[in-house]
Amino acid sequence: MEIQELTLDEWAAVAERKRLGVFHMPDVLSVIDDHTDAEMRLLGGFDGKQLVGMLPLFLHKYPGVRLALSPPPAVNMSRMGPVVMINSPKLRKQERLNQEFTEAVLNELDRYKGIMLYYMILDTTYTDPRPYRWAGFRFEPRYTYQLDLRDRGADEVIAGFSRNLRWEIQNFDDHSVEVSLGGVGDALRVYDDTKARFAEQGAKFPVSRAFTRDLISTLDDSARVYTATGPDGEYLGGITVLYSDTTAYFWLGGTRANYQNQSVNSFLHWQIIQDILSDPTLESVERYDLGRAAVKRLGRYKSKFNPELVPYYEIKSSRLIDLAKEAYKLVSY
Repeated sequence: MEIQELTLDEWAAVAERKRLGVFHMPDVLSVIDDHTDAEMRLLGGFDGKQLVGMLPLFLHKYPGVRLALSPPPAVNMSRMGPVVMINSPKLRKQERLNQEFTEAVLNELDRYKGIMLYYMILDTTYTDPRPYRWAGFRFEPRYTYQLDLRDRGADEVIAGFSRNLRWEIQNFDDHSVEVSLGGVGDALRVYDDTKARFAEQGAKFPVSRAFTRDLISTLDDSARVYTATGPDGEYLGGITVLYSDTTAYFWLGGTRANYQNQSVNSFLHWQIIQDILSDPTLESVERYDLGRAAVKRLGRYKSKFNPELVPYYEIKSSRLIDLAKEAYKLVSY
């Protein structure tokens, strides 16, 4: 296995042929690179001439130690890590190439002087993290909720919702609440709303306003901002969604908001789902990712949509990374 450094253009050429998730899209990586002081390295693993794996890494250098991160902090990207593209149907070959790619990446990064600490949160499509455990890493499962929308109509989807959620959505139709698509200005309104909610809870929101602006501007049609307004035009709430070819991702917003004692977010999510089901430009989108399932209170709410609980994995090089995360305020995870 040979590791080669890929340019962003080379990465983009692969992305055109493969159905990469939004967190691996070249436009997303480009904006992240512009807004972080880390060194971005796009690594490709070649089995002969065949590209079988890719990994975006962001290297932070501190005295005597480097942090290899994927995703980096302060960008609200919940997952990243390696992408494997192994065409063989044989499990033995899949496992061999996955392990060889992992080992080759670690050997490549061992060339740096000093201590190298790793922290990665893998995508849901990367389902075999065992090579990292065999290499001495720790990994722990995480979970997200994903709603499968393949070959389904709106009536079938809403029939799977909890009774209370169905009533809440249908009740909004009687309240003249309007959901509309907005632009960068609306994305910043959703950002400000989210940041304010964090402040109310005594927490700092790590994502910058400039990053949000540049990401939404760059992604263009691969990002949509949904805002809800009341009968008098007052802003009630909003959600920003990012799209890959196959999946819509709830990225930002959705702060707690009620209108006449009904959840605005439920109505927003339903409008997003209906667009995925009916908009021809979103025909390839098969799933709606409702986001992390770690918080018990939020999990109870998201489970009302009858999604699937989908695992993904957190990779750590050692217990030292916990100290490094605290010291360097890697709070976006």
